[in-house]
This record gives sequence, C-alpha cells and structure tokens, in this order.
Amino acid sequence: MKRVLITTLAVLPLFAGCALVTADPVPPSPALVGVNAQNAAWESQVERTRAGAGVEFTPLEDARRAVDQARAQDRVESYDADALAQAEAALAKADAGWEKIADRKRRPVDKLADVADDAHRAQRLAEIARYTAIREINLEQLNQQIESQPAQTMQGGTAATGIAGSGANLLGKRVIPDRLGDVAFETGTARLTAPSRAVVQRLAAVMRDNPKYGVAILGHTDNVAPGDASIQRFVKANPGLEEQAPTHADQVRAFNLALSSARARSVARTLVENGVEARRIGARGFGDTRPIASNDTPEGRRANRRIEAVIVPGPDSQAAQQAGSGS
Repeated sequence: MKRVLITTLAVLPLFAGCALVTADPVPPSPALVGVNAQNAAWESQVERTRAGAGVEFTPLEDARRAVDQARAQDRVESYDADALAQAEAALAKADAGWEKIADRKRRPVDKLADVADDAHRAQRLAEIARYTAIREINLEQLNQQIESQPAQTMQGGTAATGIAGSGANLLGKRVIPDRLGDVAFETGTARLTAPSRAVVQRLAAVMRDNPKYGVAILGHTDNVAPGDASIQRFVKANPGLEEQAPTHADQVRAFNLALSSARARSVARTLVENGVEARRIGARGFGDTRPIASNDTPEGRRANRRIEAVIVPGPDSQAAQQAGSGS
C-alpha cells in the first residue's frame, strides 16, 4: 500500500489544471552567445587558489559548496535521498573531468564546458534535495501545530480581504476556508471554479501584503471512488502503479491522493500567477486520510473535499532558517 501511494506522487501533472510549483534557487547553466564569448566565459572562471598552489574552477567550487550544504541538511536522506545521490554522482563526474585538465596550460574549452555542465547539475540537484528537506520539515511542524490546536480566526479586517494583522498574528492561521471562503474544483479535476479562483486571488493579496510569510496549501478529498473509467485511465497512465497490481481500494486511495495533491498545486500555481513567489508556497495532498466529517452523508463528504491554506513562516524568516539548520 505504501509503495502504491508513493508511486502516484510522480504523476500529479496528469490531472487537468495541475502544475508543479517549485522554488528552484539555482539558475540554469549560463547561455552565452557566440563561440568566442563562450570560450572567454569558461576561461574567466578558472582562478588561482589563494595559496597560489593550484587553480580552481568556479562552477565546480559552487557545486562542492552546494553538495556539502545538502549533506549537512537535517533529514535530507529521509526526504530526497535520490536527488542528493544524483548530486554527488554529478559532482564526482565533474571532479574527475577537472582533474584531467586542471594542470594543463591550455585547457580545451569543450572539456571545461563538460565540467561546468556536470557542476551545474550537481549544484542544482543538491539545492533541490536541501530545500525539499527544509520544506518538508516546515510542513511537518505545521501539521503538528494544526493537529494540536483548533483553527484560529483573525480579528479585524480590510475591505479587500477581510483580514488584518501582521507579525505573529498571522502565523498558524487557517485563512482558507475560515476567513477567505471555500475553494472548489470542477468534478474529478484540479480546475478551480470561477468563484474559487477569486478566493485564491484574495489569498494572493494577503500574501503580497505580508511578504515575510509563507503559505501551506493542503488538499483533501472524501473517500468516494471515481468512476471505473476514471480509475482505469489513471492506472494505465501510470505504468509503475499498474505493475504493482493494486487492489481496487488501493487504486481509489492512490487516485484520491494524487487528485488532492494536484488540486493543492493548482492553487499554488494560481498564487504564483497572481504575484506570490513560488518559494513562499508549499503544497501537499492528503487524499482521504484526514476527514473532518463522516463520509456517510453528502454534507460530510462535501466538508471533506476541501483545500486548507495556513499562514506559515516564510523562507527568509528566522523560524524557517532555524528549521533549515536543524536547530
């Protein structure tokens, strides 16, 4: 069962309206115009060490620092061991390529480019692993807070959003649905309804007005099975899931988990479209695992099909930095 649910996480973009929102802090390899410009760029990044005993290649040094930071990140092995392993492999390849040319008086530009490409890949993957762990740690802390405290409401308001307050007054507050309204989707998809898009736009206004904070988007479904045709399309679209020969109940749980995740990410994408930095947004689906009402009645199922948006510390806040350092 656990393997079935994990497999679905890789296929969330299959749902209509779903977009993967990431906060990638690493730029791609630099795009240069013309061979001469490219040659000059690579050569300019080869520098003497401070002791003067050797030379360094800046992209490779950047990659080493990124991999070291990822290795030191608390619980990175639990949350994104694959990305870290790929980063280490890319760094090893870049190191090996650099060793072959480091001592040459004239280094082939194509070899420098190969080293730089491997180094950029290592840096990118290391940053992904590190920030994934930071995000998941923050979301864990948020989930613990939500489970231990009843939802809190905000006092005061403005004409635009119905919310006022700053500083710690916003942290931990569930603004959707408590203050801004419910979010709904077209049946069986991750496409926001028009009224719900307006709700998300109001949330975006709150986030723009409070740039130091982040928001966790949590998606939930009821436990109702979709139609057989939908289930079969879902399973066939995901060979890894089909190969595990899951029971029908497992298929339903996997579908609902994927759908709730797709819906949470659809909300996150809409926030980005309305001016909120992706790095300030976390999105996660829980499927039908956290009902707040009985699934035996239409009213209960309606309550369980929900999106929650909770204000959390932003990535640049002291709380986030402490979580990132493992303190």
